Amino acid sequence: MLRGRSVTLARQETWALLLIHNMTAALAARAAGQAELDPDLIPFTAVLSLIRGHVAADTCCPHCGKRPASENGPVALLVSQILAQPAHRDRPARTSGRTAFQRQHWHTEEVTYTITIVPSNLPKADISPGS
Repeated sequence: MLRGRSVTLARQETWALLLIHNMTAALAARAAGQAELDPDLIPFTAVLSLIRGHVAADTCCPHCGKRPASENGPVALLVSQILAQPAHRDRPARTSGRTAFQRQHWHTEEVTYTITIVPSNLPKADISPGS
């Protein structure tokens, strides 16, 4: 569910989610390339969880405003943590109700998505001075 209250904000939020997805997939592909693995064996949710933890751990100190020092680059550290995770199993052969011809020639289907923006039911934040 998008939280944007206007078309512009919903569009911005959608692009941000796509950007995060692509950055996460690129980091997983980089880790797979370094380990000479199939990128499908890198679990996406594990990579996303590691990124979240890394971003939260790299926040500025509330007292001095400096970031924690790391002897490794942030990307190299993430790649090593990704490769330490257990790999996915190879996927079993796909089974479906499609015919042999459809499986060979129909790789994708046309899909249309509709995004509906509805008013938020969340309570309004009190932003008055002194709150």
